[in-house]
Amino acid sequence: MTVQAVQEMDEAALADLVHEFFGVPRDLLKPTATFDDLGLDSLALMELMVVLEERSGGELLERLMDLSPASTLRAAAQVVQDAAGAGSETAAVSAGVTSHGDHTPPYGRTGVSVPPQEKGAVTP
Repeated sequence: MTVQAVQEMDEAALADLVHEFFGVPRDLLKPTATFDDLGLDSLALMELMVVLEERSGGELLERLMDLSPASTLRAAAQVVQDAAGAGSETAAVSAGVTSHGDHTPPYGRTGVSVPPQEKGAVTP
């Protein structure tokens, strides 16, 4: 599962993941069901967040911390999509790629040589 696949995760895809990893019966996996309704506590929710992060290949965990056992599958799917979207933007920026696809050099690596300051020189 890629960042794009995680960005496109809807309630049904999240429900499939919950069924796959926690064995929750499919008939309970409604968009309005909370994780608490499904018998998933905060530890299980943390496990789900780790799985989502691993499958996305991105750093989503911090952004997924908004989820709680009181979150519905619908709300959780939206948080996951938003986190994956923000995660891919962060990855692009840290890789030096802007939203327009331009490549910019990492900070401090412009290719311009700057002579060292003379000892005692005052800089404006």
